[in-house]
Amino acid sequence: MDAKNITQFAIMQTHIAACKASGITVEAYCRNHQLKPSVYYYWRKKLQPKEPGKFISITPLLSTAPVRITFTNGKRISFETMPPVDYVKQLMA
Repeated sequence: MDAKNITQFAIMQTHIAACKASGITVEAYCRNHQLKPSVYYYWRKKLQPKEPGKFISITPLLSTAPVRITFTNGKRISFETMPPVDYVKQLMA
């Protein structure tokens, strides 16, 4: 990350924290600080901590039924029967 991005990163971290603490809307905060709301929201999303994906164990009604798992990115995995959850986790690692 270059110096300009590091500076922008620090400035936006400060703005995001100040906006949360202010108790006013994002739009009002941005207006008061001459920020574009779209820039604020971009940085807020960029600075959010990433949450790891979570797996949950499910029990299908019919264990012999075909199973298709569709992920948020549109990729799909199909099985003839429900595989063990640990097997699916290994596929995703």
